[in-house]
Amino acid sequence: MSTHPTKVERVATGELIDAELHDALSLNDLLDAEALWAPAKIKIAKDFLNRSVPREKWPQSLHWNWAQKAVDLQRYAPGRLTPYRFFGLSAEGKWQGLLLGCCVGHPTRLAPAGRDLVYVDFVETAPWNWRVSEISQGPLLKGVGLQLVELAVRWSEDLGFRGRVGLDSLPQADAFYAGPCGMTDLGPDPKYTPHLRYFEFDELQARRFLEED
Repeated sequence: MSTHPTKVERVATGELIDAELHDALSLNDLLDAEALWAPAKIKIAKDFLNRSVPREKWPQSLHWNWAQKAVDLQRYAPGRLTPYRFFGLSAEGKWQGLLLGCCVGHPTRLAPAGRDLVYVDFVETAPWNWRVSEISQGPLLKGVGLQLVELAVRWSEDLGFRGRVGLDSLPQADAFYAGPCGMTDLGPDPKYTPHLRYFEFDELQARRFLEED
């Protein structure tokens, strides 16, 4: 696994702190992340239950389990010689965000259609970096999600896909992909029920994203 130094912002003070980008996580890294994240997710769930918050307002990735994803992908052994690859960002000795990408089987939908792209299967920041207004929780660190998306775009470039990236977004993340990321919203994806919106970077958008990020 190779690492690259970076910075993220501590929201409470505005200071930039040291972090590392990781471009080839192992399955064990996912298990480690889940061991850290699960207790924080359970606390959020308890707070929502105790406050009788309607289910539709709960964080939509609260049920995700990265340990289960590691088990499901064990036979593919994510790495440089497989179509799957895990990325992560760590800071202060903890995984602050994870991304699972795949480089086969997802052709572009933006013109010219049918070209190869990197598809983001899952991307999530650590639960303590979520903004959850219903329980008065703000994020501890800022900038994790954008840097994970950048890793996917750079992987696409390394593969010769010229930055093309696609993904299906949870509704609570639609504004993030349309706004800060600047991806094209291609509307509800019929592959999913209920429908998730499909977003994609074309080559020009990917270059613009890398220049601005």
